[in-house]
Amino acid sequence: MKIFVNCFLVIFVLFISGCSSKRLTIKALYPSKIENEKIHTIRVERFYRDDVNQTVSIANKIANNVIDNKRIFELRDSDFGTDAVLSGEVLNSSLDTQVYYRTEVDYSRCRFYRYDERNRSRECIEYHIRQIPCEKREYNVTTNIRLSKPITNNVIFSKTYDKSSFDDMCFDHHSYYPSYPNSRDKFRVNTQIADDIANNILDDISPHYVYYDIEIIEELDEDKLVFSKGQEKRFEKIVELIETKNLDLAKMELEILDKEFNQKSFAVIYNLALIHEAYNNLQIANELYNEAKMLTLNAKYLDLANFGINRTSRNLEEKIKAKSQLP
Repeated sequence: MKIFVNCFLVIFVLFISGCSSKRLTIKALYPSKIENEKIHTIRVERFYRDDVNQTVSIANKIANNVIDNKRIFELRDSDFGTDAVLSGEVLNSSLDTQVYYRTEVDYSRCRFYRYDERNRSRECIEYHIRQIPCEKREYNVTTNIRLSKPITNNVIFSKTYDKSSFDDMCFDHHSYYPSYPNSRDKFRVNTQIADDIANNILDDISPHYVYYDIEIIEELDEDKLVFSKGQEKRFEKIVELIETKNLDLAKMELEILDKEFNQKSFAVIYNLALIHEAYNNLQIANELYNEAKMLTLNAKYLDLANFGINRTSRNLEEKIKAKSQLP
């Protein structure tokens, strides 16, 4: 029975792996949420009630924020020549615990035996039940920030960030002390949450990259295209090249196939569009997605093409805004 279950699991995993589509991760440059302002020099004030290193984490991220090999911000110690002042408050840093007990049969300890006089042996008929203490923990950090002009004190941007982390653990093998996690874990976990919040703050006040996992078309469109076994094998190799991010070679091979198919293959043109999108050639990618859309009636392929058209149109607009914010 155990062998059967193991075999089933292996087959199931292979089936899922085989059905999962290949994808290419691309990135798109997005602007900050601060409109009509160019912020390049910032002074960071110590956050009020900061017991989770929130000030240090955001200051470090601002100081080391680099896009396309260009440093976006310069940290200042005074207001002279400073574009904005970042201040804030840690509104909450907490750890809430809920204690519960999990029952478990302790087969090493017998409560009641049945004695067999004939064989002079005994058999356990009831074992001890262990009550194992467990805790559900919720760690939370809430931070409010305020970005303002240094002289007028006019607020440019403000937002409250709230993040939580959850843990569920049982104390099977050592003693349980209710106060134990408060001293050990709260600072460690909440400091990490504060660092995650700093990433969100940076994304809001700075141009940044957004990442997408886009599906690669893995098969030639056999319902509308006549192709040889050799062309099919070449296309499969191209898909592998795209997946492993050998995009220059994949692009060259796709362009050769595109000529051979007289620009009639949805799969070829869609994957070409995907490569151009990965290169950040968004206008070319948008045009290719539109070409691909005209070559198929497949509902799934139409959705992929439409997503590509909408995505590249939106990302082109966001890229223009972001570029205007760069130093």
